[in-house]
Amino acid sequence: MDKRETTEKIIQLVGSQENINSVTHCFTRLRFKLKDRSKVNDEKLNEISAVMGLYDRGGELQVIMGNKVTEYYSEAEKLLGAKTQGAVDEVLDEENPPEKMGIIDTISDIASAIFIPFIGVLGACGTLQGILALLVFLNVVDTTSGTYLVIDAMGKGIFFFMPFFLAYTAATKFGGKPFISMAIAAALLYPNVLTAVTEGLELTFAQLPLLIRDYSSTVFPIIVAAWFAAIVEKQLRKVIPDLLKMIFVPMLTLIVVVPITFMVLGPVLTYAMDGVTNLINFLYEVSPILTGTLVGGTWQLLVFLGISKAFMPIFATEFATLGFSYFGAVVFFVAAMGQTGAVFAIAAKTKIKNIKAVTLGAGVSGLFGITEPALFGINVPAKRPFLIGSISAAIGGLITSLFGGKLYSLATGVLGVPSLINPETGLDQGFYATVIASVITFILAFALTYQFGWSAANDEKYKTKL
Repeated sequence: MDKRETTEKIIQLVGSQENINSVTHCFTRLRFKLKDRSKVNDEKLNEISAVMGLYDRGGELQVIMGNKVTEYYSEAEKLLGAKTQGAVDEVLDEENPPEKMGIIDTISDIASAIFIPFIGVLGACGTLQGILALLVFLNVVDTTSGTYLVIDAMGKGIFFFMPFFLAYTAATKFGGKPFISMAIAAALLYPNVLTAVTEGLELTFAQLPLLIRDYSSTVFPIIVAAWFAAIVEKQLRKVIPDLLKMIFVPMLTLIVVVPITFMVLGPVLTYAMDGVTNLINFLYEVSPILTGTLVGGTWQLLVFLGISKAFMPIFATEFATLGFSYFGAVVFFVAAMGQTGAVFAIAAKTKIKNIKAVTLGAGVSGLFGITEPALFGINVPAKRPFLIGSISAAIGGLITSLFGGKLYSLATGVLGVPSLINPETGLDQGFYATVIASVITFILAFALTYQFGWSAANDEKYKTKL
């Protein structure tokens, strides 16, 4: 079957268009919000050669498609139209409400919806920052030059104006109008506000004190403000006449939300995230070896469970407040190399052509930091490769944390290696530690999986499943 026929078959087997509330996608999965999960034919779905597996999470059916998921999603867009736009809350059938999610599922679902739409651009800009740091270290670019200024702006601009991007995606997730939330972000980043912060002015609003903060690069204040704005907006739409809604709904929403964000939401959330950052610092200082080992050994399990995206706001906050991430080097480099080494070992050892093709493709994805094809396609189902990869990553995490490896911009995989370079000191001990630990993790996972993690029995078991 070609991609269109495959997509049509998938839609049919999840209960047809009438059973679909919405469909989105991440790096490797088509994510269906369904009205009735019982209408899905799991057995027939798993028989489709392009489908690498199914995963249920929080009322969402995830169909694992691998690296070409965007091509299948494009076909789904043609077939499903508006249902592929992600406006889940607006198309739900009230008689068939979605399954109620737990707190972890809810956080992960929100974080995914908010960060996934522009995670690729974040990674690209983070990689540019790393490349610029390398060029400065090699004396190719001078920090006073126009070349430096332009590349620096390309790399850091999106992080400075992060609230704008988050305003759009958060409003979309919470069912509000994106441009209202973007107007709130504009107020938070207004130059005169930043000047007031710099000058330490003591200001009031309606005789109440304003705790002005610098909200550039921040994450949580605008997300919560967008959530609050969506609630206010929906209530206003119920009482304001249709003739006046276009102007008065956004105006009154801004009048309510912006002052409350400046006086309450922003300061409270800023203090809360300062507390989270201090906790991370504390854990790292108390026992970098233990924390690095735990993070390295368990991170890919969180990826498999679909809750790793819940930590994205924490990483973003680290970059905004510290200028680096303590555990980003372990998470985005070392942990990925464990599963990548394991899946390459399977590709090297297997005698079955289709298994070799799938595992080689998954291995290449892993080199670029995307491990879902390896996890869902073969490592987790086969168990031993996943365990070996995780243990290897725990050892790599220990080495990285012991010698102070850090991530200075959001990037992953081989293209993101420059993001490990310290912008101030260049190629320091932490850089070499992370690179060496990643190589050790890969080699260890490869060798152990080749020797103990895959056999002829595995070939026989999976030759018709991949």
